[in-house]
Amino acid sequence: MKVGALKKPSFPLRLLAALILGAAWPLAFAPFAWWPLAIALLFGLFWLAITEERPQRLAALGAGFGFAAFAAGTSWIAITLHNFANMDWALAGAAVALLAACCAVYAALALWLAGRFFVGNGRLLALPVLWTLVEWARARLFTGFPWLATGYTQTHAFLGGFAPWLGQYGVGLATAGVAVILVYMLQRRQSRPVLLGGVVSLLVISGAAMAAGSVSFTHPVGKPLRVSLLQGNIAISEKWNAAKVSAILHHYVNMILQTPPDTRLIVLPETAFPLFQTEIPSLIEQLQQWSATHRKILLIGIPEEVGRKYYNAAMEIDGKAPLRWYRKEHLVPFGEYIPMPVLLGPLVHHFLPGLGSFSFGDGPYALPVDGQKAGMTICYEESFSRDVRKGVREGATFLLNISDYAWYGHSIAAAQSLQMAAMQSRQEQKPDVRATNTGITALISPHGRVISQLPQFVGGTLNGAIQPMSGETPFGRWGSLPYLLLSSVLLLLALVLSRRQSSSRQ
Repeated sequence: MKVGALKKPSFPLRLLAALILGAAWPLAFAPFAWWPLAIALLFGLFWLAITEERPQRLAALGAGFGFAAFAAGTSWIAITLHNFANMDWALAGAAVALLAACCAVYAALALWLAGRFFVGNGRLLALPVLWTLVEWARARLFTGFPWLATGYTQTHAFLGGFAPWLGQYGVGLATAGVAVILVYMLQRRQSRPVLLGGVVSLLVISGAAMAAGSVSFTHPVGKPLRVSLLQGNIAISEKWNAAKVSAILHHYVNMILQTPPDTRLIVLPETAFPLFQTEIPSLIEQLQQWSATHRKILLIGIPEEVGRKYYNAAMEIDGKAPLRWYRKEHLVPFGEYIPMPVLLGPLVHHFLPGLGSFSFGDGPYALPVDGQKAGMTICYEESFSRDVRKGVREGATFLLNISDYAWYGHSIAAAQSLQMAAMQSRQEQKPDVRATNTGITALISPHGRVISQLPQFVGGTLNGAIQPMSGETPFGRWGSLPYLLLSSVLLLLALVLSRRQSSSRQ
């Protein structure tokens, strides 16, 4: 492919450039949140992609970018493996490298497909589509891993305005589209019509994103709901220590008793009570009595035991009414359940005895709260749009998540998760309430803005109010279908352009 007069560097140098670009990829995400960098880095990667004709080398460029991006951006996983699975740093780092290599396959596939089936302007059109399609696939195959998806970089930027319409993958498509327009402008920089057309295209995308973001699909329903979110700041080493359980329960009960009188909903983090409900029937009964007397609803993270099944769950106490439960459905592999247990169980239990024994929940996904409905998620479920939508489809008027990021220490994991939670709010145009053990506990507006938050690694209570919202966004109603249809149309157009250019060369 001709790329103007710019000299084509050797392949090893281009591979090195892809690795450097990938290593910088996490800087576009929280806590750094340099969102324009996402466009710049994709511009660099796509420029490398049009300077190479061999699909195998294109795959290598994608793999290099993807491996470096995930090795740097998910390095926090090594903290858990070292601190709690008793792996030495070398072995923990190798596990992160293995995950990065698996995720890199998707980036490699995107660039390989671009080189194998598309040429010329068709490849330029196909690149952003393929890039986000493999991200969409990565969030679904083998339980899914949506981290570092392009759209999340634009959570608080103007391109995020597409979120209620097309979801974060549509936002990612627009982001990658801006990058490829810039590539085309550089490639044809000698052509004034191309440069003018590129500027107009960028202005159209920007204007459309801002206009899309100004449309409100949801509307206030009922009165504001006053909430208190408890951040216990309990160290993992203490949380699962049987000798510390009584002190932990006492700590949280004191926090509950100190909530403001006008609080209607009190939310405790994931597994705040680190034992089964069957072990503390008298405490639950006392909390029910207190709830009825003070007209407050409690939402407590606690493992649930039902027969021979165990769930990572949230227990709702609303006075003397029967207990209501949300049971986590999307479990963490190798933490909450073990894939292929006969083969892998002994190895996992060698490092983490007792883990991997939770059962999969099966709904309901929304719990009634003071005349409203809370769309429930636990832990990393809020990072999966399809999991959040389950509660919205059941009529949720606000989102509610409980988590515990103490496992990942002083890392960027909690900030990345908060950014993804904010994108969920923007996609659904629903406020989000999230209570975590060590942070980041926060209240998020229906447009993805963090209203208030507690600092990490301090104990405290975040008091505030949210306005429940009724209605559905296009994304809330149809999910990724509009994005997938748009991507299909663009890929068909890219194939047509490629065939025409191939025919003209013959």
